[in-house]
Amino acid sequence: MNPSGVTLEELLMLPALKEARVISGKKGLCRIVQFIDIMEVPDIDGWLREGELLLTTAYSLRNDLAKLPKLVEMLAKANAAALAIKPERYLHEMPQEMIDLSNQHQLPIIQLPPGIPYIDITNAVMEQILNKQASLLRRSEEIYKKLTTLVLENSGIQVVADNVSQMLNAPISLLDKHGNMIVSSQSIIPSETPVNMSYWDITVDKEHVGTFILQKESLDEMEMVCVEQARLVFSLELMRRKTAVDTENRLRGSFIEELIAGIYLPQEEVVTKGRQLGFNPDAMWQVFVFEQQGLLDENIVVLNQLQVSLNEMEDKYRIKLYSLLQGDRLVIIQSSSNTAWTVEHWYKQLKPLIKRNKGLRVGIGGSSLLWDIHLSYQEARNAVRIGKSLNKEHQIHIFDDVELFKLLLDSTEYINFDSVITRKIGKLLTYDKEVGSELVKTLFYYLSTNGSLLETGEQLFIHRNSVKYRIDKIKEMSGLRLDSFYEKFSCYLCIYFHLFRNSR
Repeated sequence: MNPSGVTLEELLMLPALKEARVISGKKGLCRIVQFIDIMEVPDIDGWLREGELLLTTAYSLRNDLAKLPKLVEMLAKANAAALAIKPERYLHEMPQEMIDLSNQHQLPIIQLPPGIPYIDITNAVMEQILNKQASLLRRSEEIYKKLTTLVLENSGIQVVADNVSQMLNAPISLLDKHGNMIVSSQSIIPSETPVNMSYWDITVDKEHVGTFILQKESLDEMEMVCVEQARLVFSLELMRRKTAVDTENRLRGSFIEELIAGIYLPQEEVVTKGRQLGFNPDAMWQVFVFEQQGLLDENIVVLNQLQVSLNEMEDKYRIKLYSLLQGDRLVIIQSSSNTAWTVEHWYKQLKPLIKRNKGLRVGIGGSSLLWDIHLSYQEARNAVRIGKSLNKEHQIHIFDDVELFKLLLDSTEYINFDSVITRKIGKLLTYDKEVGSELVKTLFYYLSTNGSLLETGEQLFIHRNSVKYRIDKIKEMSGLRLDSFYEKFSCYLCIYFHLFRNSR
């Protein structure tokens, strides 16, 4: 808020100054006087203040009149209000350079009547300034009380905005930190002609949370008081909203944690709590897991980028995503009942971010009911665990693609596959171990790419001819019939079990 004060024009109407005469700088009579002081020494540089009315007889400069123009320059530089001088006794004529600088800087030089004591002038001026400040303070308290009452009575932010607009006699609006409209006064009317705007930041806990916009360019002191109180009240309202959102997010996070942990909750409780927190219990739900080592600490930038991408998805596809951070894991749950949105949208939206961060993995579980969402969570985690062992180059893994492997892996807990693995690829494993070759790995990618020499070479970063040489050696050494579907399928499973077990 601009400091309060009284204009020079208003002060010249006081009885103590009614006989004062403006010698120069008349265009600056609109300057605001906030302080008044008396000059007794020539060295005043450094203690002049903005809005100061300086009184002097020029006694300290009587022997060096060349300093008078410099005095005007110093007053202008400090953005002082004016120079009031009694020239009769020590200064019989004003230097022309001083007059010219006064007009140039629009800094008034006022000739005071000789018979008026300084004390009469200073008392009268300070009385006016204090009265003005007291009036502004009273008005400020009235505005603040009225606006805060509206907030405390929960009248709604629209009612607050309409009252502020009425006080300022101009349209207003309030935007959030992303530039989206929170509220606007009902008096705002779209216009094709440019409208002057004034902007002020709204902060909560030193964080920028919004922008207050007023369709008015120049404001008087009373209007500035209203603006400052409106900013304060809007910050209170936004803080109240932020607290409510933070509390709801905390409760929602705890609810998600209970759901994905598989803690038994009666179905009726899940339905009731879900409805209260915005989860539709009639919809099907799906879990997405983002994993990267150091996601919370070392890779906070990646986490922020990921959050931005998720926010863009919400806005673009009009969906609601609920998130929970678990150490190096970000868990997202989303209703899978939205037919306008598919898993392909995740690929499209997240592809640039994932491509930049090779360590980031995404697991996508299947659809489940709200009270069974822990099943989708486990599927998403298994999708990452199994998917990255099948193909280290892929970063997005869907449980549907690895479900069969999960069933087979579970069966290994009570069935011994070692003999089958030894019989099928034992010779290749022994050879790789003895000479440090990659025949088993080559066979795995060869089978994964449906026998493509080119794609296998790309996976292993070798030429297709080198792949052909290795495959011929594999056939010769192991006796495998790679033209048989059953043989290829059983070899693929054996290699997968071996690689997965070793990777763990």
